[in-house]
Order: sequence, then C-alpha cells, then structure tokens
Amino acid sequence: MTTRHLFIGPSAPGFVPPPGIVVRPPVAAGDLLALPLTAGDTVGIVDGYFHQVRAVPHKEILALLDRGVTVLGAASTGALRAAELDTFGMRGVGQIYEDYRCGRLDADDEVALLHGPPESGYRAMSEPLVNIRACLAAAVRDGVCAPEAAERIIAALRSVPYALRSYQRFPELAGTSGLDPGELAALGRHCARNRRDVKRADALALVEALCADGRSGDSADGAVGDRTGDPVPRTVFLADWEDRARRPPGERPDHPGSLTALRVLQLFSPGFPALRRDLVLALLARECAASCGPRQTGGDAAIRHGVHRGVYPDPDEHPDGFDFLRPWLTDEEVACGDRRRQLRLFLSRSFETEPGTGRESVFLDDLEPTEEFARAARTAAACRRFTDELTAERPDFTVDRISPERIAELLVQQWGGAPAEAEFHALDRGFGSFADAIEAARPYYPLVKLQPRT
Repeated sequence: MTTRHLFIGPSAPGFVPPPGIVVRPPVAAGDLLALPLTAGDTVGIVDGYFHQVRAVPHKEILALLDRGVTVLGAASTGALRAAELDTFGMRGVGQIYEDYRCGRLDADDEVALLHGPPESGYRAMSEPLVNIRACLAAAVRDGVCAPEAAERIIAALRSVPYALRSYQRFPELAGTSGLDPGELAALGRHCARNRRDVKRADALALVEALCADGRSGDSADGAVGDRTGDPVPRTVFLADWEDRARRPPGERPDHPGSLTALRVLQLFSPGFPALRRDLVLALLARECAASCGPRQTGGDAAIRHGVHRGVYPDPDEHPDGFDFLRPWLTDEEVACGDRRRQLRLFLSRSFETEPGTGRESVFLDDLEPTEEFARAARTAAACRRFTDELTAERPDFTVDRISPERIAELLVQQWGGAPAEAEFHALDRGFGSFADAIEAARPYYPLVKLQPRT
C-alpha cells in the first residue's frame, strides 16, 4: 500500500484534503527525510518555510527520487523546487511552475507572502506578486488598466519587500511608478474586489495530480519518479541530515528523533563510554574480517586491523614507536604502560566513519532496539516540553544565553574526573571535543539542572 503526503499551508487556507492524503504543514529542512517513504509513495510540495527555519534542501528531494518516490511541486516552494529539479525527475504542476521553468519568472519572492501561524489558518497579511500579476493582467484585458501602467506597478513592486506588497498599499507606489496616487488607489480597490489566486489554483491542480499518482501507485507497477542521471552523491551533509531525521522503526514523525535520544545517552549515561568503545572495536573487527580476511578473532581483532592498515607497528614485535598515542591519553593512561589498553582507547577516541556514512547511524543500529534508548527518548521529549514551558513562562529565556562555563561545570560533575580530562571524556562519549559536548548539552541543561531526577 503506497502513501501520499502533501505539504501545504498559506497557499490554500481552508483546504479540505480528499481521503487518502496525509496533510502536513509547510515543508522545512529534514521533513522529507523524516517520512517513512518507500518506492511507489508520492509526495506533493506546495508550501515551504524559509526565513525562520532552514528551507528544504534540493538534495533531500533528490534523495527521495533515488528511492523511487514520486515528488510533485506547485504554487510556491514546490514550483520553485520543481523548476530547479524537473530535469532530475521532480514533476512540476501548474502555471507558476511553467513560468519559472520558461524564465518568465526569475525571483523566488514572487510566490512569498507574510502570513499568520497555523492556528490562524495561515491568515494572509500580504499579497504574493504572482497573484498581483494575474490581477493586473485581468484588469488590462478588462480595459481597467493600461498595459504600460501594469508594467510600471509590477516593476515598482519588485523593489518592495514581499511582506509589504498588498493592493491597499498601491498608492505608496506613486513615487517609483510615476503614476497618479488616486489612479493607483482605484486600481488597488478594483484588484481587491476581483482578486485572482493563481497559487491556490495551482495548489489544487497538484492535489488532483497527487490523487492520480496515488491511484496508479496502488497498481502492480507502482508510481515511480522519473529519476534521471546519476544517483545523488552521499555526502557527509546528506548522511548527517538522514541521521537527524531518523526515528526508530514504527515511531511517529513527531518523535523527538533518534539523534536526540543518542545525545542523552552520550551526555548522561554512566556506561556510555564503555558501550561506545565496545561498539567501535566490534565495528573495526568486522571491517578487518571483511577487508583483511579472518586473520584475527576475539578482542584484539580491532587492534590487529590498525597493524594491517599501517597505522602503527605490531605491539607484540615492536614495543617502541607509539609516541603518537600521547595526545590521545591521560597521564594516568600513559603511566599504566598497558599498550593494548592504550590502543583500544586510541581507536575509540579517534574513530571516524567513511565519508557518506552517517557518523551516528553505525551506533543507532545497535542502540535503537534497547530499553535504555527508549528511556533516553522519553527524557529527550521531557527536556523539550520543559524548555517549551519555561520559554512560555519567561519569554526572555533561551538556552542560547546559558553560559558555556555553567554547562561545562555540569558535565564535569556528571562525568566525574578532573576538569583537565574533560576533553578525553568527551572523546570517549563520541564528541569531537569538549566544546562540542557543551553545545550538545545546551538544550538539556535546564531540565537536568532544575529537575535532576527526571
């Protein structure tokens, strides 16, 4: 059974979806990768956020197309992305998409508008320029406006921020358009009474196409996007985005995310350093068996893999030549003289995945099925609720204002040991540095500090 998802908001306020379509708010970065999509599913993009949150990246859409998901776009952000990606398999729908594709429109802000929150029904507080263009074109056809006057108004509006574009503000264009303020006011009133909404029309056309693709998706052949060209490269960024969007199997899209649960374990679980070290050594042992052959088994396989790769000499044959370990070890670890223990610590602390492989997914595969991970997810959700409540009570509060020194003090208390060893503890917990751990702990600080038993 295929699924159909539609990201829509201010382009069609009051829209009632037909059965079988999952309606979602305007799309933002990470939303597409968070959906449990498989080949044959269909996604329709109408609206998308940009200023206040990161806009949906092109590579997210390409990643879906690679999976065999059909992606449609129209009316707003969807039309822009479709015009940019139709040669890669994204399907555009409607007049606005055609205008962008042919170059009749070339500015992103033509489809932008200022609007209220979802609770207000995305109440419009400005008019998209594409709608004003349609209104003026109709006024020209009706003999209400001269073609030259319409062109001057559009040229003047292109220099006005999109949030300030409206029919009521037409008289303010007198200075830049050279038209009479009274004439502009009358034309503005005419347009407001005879409003054209090409964005809504294109959005509804996309819904029709989405329903059609959904029906074909129920067939034996499925609805597969017309992906062309090479697969999208799995860059470090794409792998990180997928990790951020990841949810445990069966969880809803509003789950706090697997990465947030992992952060809780990294930051606050006493047993996480040892757990992570075992996982890293097991990964290296499996890689050694796969790439070097079954030369070694058991706990030393990871250490042997470093010898096979020429990272260091064989510790059984060459007791010297390990000075490079010094920056990776505490004074106590150096003094212990246990070379194998030192190498295990080095391998764990310096571990990096190959480019294009999620830095966290190699651990999430093992951790997600555990009860401890489920508890960490609940803690992460509680942290989010607590911070939201705190922000509602104190609008001036933001976790960004918490000083790094206070967070560092909390982490040193949680982890134990001397403050000078905090960098090593951070590496043991999978952070690139203690500073990275401090930033990762910022969202959790209020709850852990104010309600430590949660």
